[in-house]
Amino acid sequence: MSWVGMFPGQGSQEPGMGKELLEKYPELLIDVFDDALGWSLESVISEGDSESIKRTNIAQPYIFAISYCYGLEVLKEYGDPSALIGHSLGEYTALTISGFFDYADALKIISVRGEAMQSSVENSDTGMAAVLTTDLDSTLKEIESLNSQDIEVWISNYNDASQIVISSSNENLEYLKSNSKALGARRVIPLEVAGAFHSKIVSPAKPELATALEGIEIKEGSIPVYMNVDANLANIESLKERLVNQIDNSVLFYDQILKIESEINPKEWVHIGPGNVTAGMVKKSISSKEIRVINSLESITQ
Repeated sequence: MSWVGMFPGQGSQEPGMGKELLEKYPELLIDVFDDALGWSLESVISEGDSESIKRTNIAQPYIFAISYCYGLEVLKEYGDPSALIGHSLGEYTALTISGFFDYADALKIISVRGEAMQSSVENSDTGMAAVLTTDLDSTLKEIESLNSQDIEVWISNYNDASQIVISSSNENLEYLKSNSKALGARRVIPLEVAGAFHSKIVSPAKPELATALEGIEIKEGSIPVYMNVDANLANIESLKERLVNQIDNSVLFYDQILKIESEINPKEWVHIGPGNVTAGMVKKSISSKEIRVINSLESITQ
């Protein structure tokens, strides 16, 4: 069966997620994780509350490790997919499942990325909001109009046919929440994030990530991975540069969905990892497709 695997990014975390995997993957989730990062994921799974796991430097390695282990289980059951994609952080999961990165190396990179991103947004008084619209082109034009008036609004994610995610100052986001018509949108929903990710606010994180990537060996992946920054296939030659640029560029997830649909036309799209957010994005973009959500061991065989 032709299928595409999709991995979620930050925001999908919830307390206790992946607890069932600790017994199945103790080496990856306890031994390798502790050795690579110097802190206990087992403790976070057992004791972490919603506030503590929201921090970027905790959430990103946590989501990655859990999604990776679920991914291994899905590949055992379904065989290799036709392609993989991931939303922001989820791109690292896709690349590691494919074989571009070693699991321990990916953890180290993600840790540096998370720490650098968290540092960049602290005290920035910025945030993000989902914009729900029935006319995407009109909304994009309204954002251009705001920017021409020196009201800075950045498009962080192109998620699907009816949703983008914007970043701006918290003051601007609060105004737009109450005045969604200013964006030609139905609703503007502030997100529970630490700051304006995938915008120029996090550009200071790029040098640290670039340095971390320099010391990491990359191998040719065995499964095609379409990348966030340009919706094109990953390759060894440009992978590091594109991951660094992903930090402050828009996540082109909608473009990735449409390109895969055009080039591969898979029978099924499979969300793998906490939550179900990528499944919703596909459903809104190509509603005729079969969509599956794998966020527990039980769901793999249902």
